[in-house]
Amino acid sequence: MAIPLGQWSGSDATKELHDTIKEFNEASTRQTRHLIILTWAIVILTILMLIGLGVQIYLAWIALGS
Repeated sequence: MAIPLGQWSGSDATKELHDTIKEFNEASTRQTRHLIILTWAIVILTILMLIGLGVQIYLAWIALGS
């Protein structure tokens, strides 16, 4: 019974490892893109909250001044 060359030399395992690493990197890249989008969404929402806070402070200041 002969051992196939790919198994004997380890090239099959090397190719499989290379494919696995490539798939992992692609998944990691997608996850990074999603996290960047979510981070920007948080930044925008925080800015909107600060604007709302400023408006509330201004309206309270006007109400106290009358």
